[in-house]
Amino acid sequence: MRRITLLLAAAAVSAEYFDVEEDAFWENDGPQEPRKTVKPKTTAPRIAKRDRAQLSLNQMVTFASQGWIRCVKCIPELRDPGVAAALDRGYEATLRQYARYAPSFMLDRFDVDVHEHNEECGPVVMELLDQGRRGVEEYLDRLRCSVRIGRHYSNVSLPYFQGLNVHRVESVVESVATTKALGLAAASLLQAAKVRLYQTAMFVKDPAHGAGLNNATGWHRDLQLVPLDTRGRGYVTFWCPYERPLGEGDSFLHFAVGSQRDIGFEYWYGNPEKLGPLIAARYAITRVASLDVGDCTAHDGWTFHTAPPQDPSRGARKAVAFSFVTTDAIPLPDLDAENIRVDRPDRVFVREDEIGWRDFYDDLEPFEPVDHELLPMVFEDTRATNLPAPGGKQSLLNAARAAGANI
Repeated sequence: MRRITLLLAAAAVSAEYFDVEEDAFWENDGPQEPRKTVKPKTTAPRIAKRDRAQLSLNQMVTFASQGWIRCVKCIPELRDPGVAAALDRGYEATLRQYARYAPSFMLDRFDVDVHEHNEECGPVVMELLDQGRRGVEEYLDRLRCSVRIGRHYSNVSLPYFQGLNVHRVESVVESVATTKALGLAAASLLQAAKVRLYQTAMFVKDPAHGAGLNNATGWHRDLQLVPLDTRGRGYVTFWCPYERPLGEGDSFLHFAVGSQRDIGFEYWYGNPEKLGPLIAARYAITRVASLDVGDCTAHDGWTFHTAPPQDPSRGARKAVAFSFVTTDAIPLPDLDAENIRVDRPDRVFVREDEIGWRDFYDDLEPFEPVDHELLPMVFEDTRATNLPAPGGKQSLLNAARAAGANI
C-alpha cells in the first residue's frame, strides 16, 4: 500500500508540471534566469487560465496549412497598463540604439558616410539622441535625408527600423516573453518539444512623424533575416497590438496563404526584382479585420507577409512581436554566401537585423544546436525524445566542407 501511495504522489507531481490543464503550468512565473542587462525585477501580472485562450487542434492544422492564424486572448498580459508603459519605454530605448547603430552599418556595409550631406540635411550628431524622442526622430530624419541624397550614386538604403529585443531592457517585457504559456503556444504551433525565445520586436507606425516611421513594410519572410538554419523545422512569430485595439483603417499584417510550404516558388523563380506582383498572382492574400489588445496573429518564419502604412486618421499603430525558434536550429555557417551558396548570388544573407543577433551569433558553435543565454529556453517537454541529426555533427561538417564552406 505504501508503494502505491508513493507512486500516486509521484504521478501527481508529474501531472502538475506536464498537464496543460493544471493552473501551475499556465501561471506567469517570469523568466528562468535573470540577466545582468535587465533592470531590477518586475513581472507582468498573473493571468488566470480562464482569461488565456488555449490553442485548438483546428488552429494548429490551419497554421501548418496556411502559414498563419489569429490567436484570440493569446497574450492577455498586454492589456496591463504597466506592460504597455514598459513597451513604450523599451521602444524609445531601441529607437536610440538603432540611431547609434545605423551610421556605422552604412559605413561598414556600404562604405556610405552619412555625414557627407550635413549642409543639405543638417548635422547627424549624437547630441540629438539626448533630447527625447523628438530629438531621436530629428536625428533619423537627417540620417534618411543624407542617404536619400546619396542614392544619386548608390542604391543602398538604411536598414528597416524595428525596436529589437526590448525584453533585454525592460524586465516586465521579458516576463511576458518567457511565460510557460506562450512557450507552450509556440511549441504547439511548431509541433516541437523544445523552443527558445529568439527575439522581441517593436513595430510602431506613426503617421504624425511622416514617412520616416510610417513606411510600408515590404514583402518578406522572417527567416531571410535570421542567421539560423531551422532545417525545415520551426520559427514562429506572435504579432500583437498594444495600448488600443486595431480595426478598420489600421495597418495589419497581410499574409500570403500557404507560402511557407511553397518550395516551388524559390526553385523556379529565385529572387525576382518585383516580388509583390508575383506573390499576388500566386497566393491568396489575407488578413484579420480586427485585433483586441491581448489578441495576436501568429505566422511561420517562411510565410511571406507585408504591412501598409498607417492611416493618419487612426493615429499611431503600436505592435510588439515575440519570435521563437526550435532548439535544434543551427547557426548558418556562411552568412556572406562566399562558399556554400557561391553559385546562388540571389541567396546572400540579409544583415538588416544584425543589431538583433550580433551579441550572440559569434558565440554559437557551427553545426551545433543553438545554446546561448540570450536565447533562453521557454518550453521543454522532457518526455519527448529529439532525434539526432543524421550522421551527427562531424558528418555535417564534412558535407559542408565538401560543398565549399570555409569552415
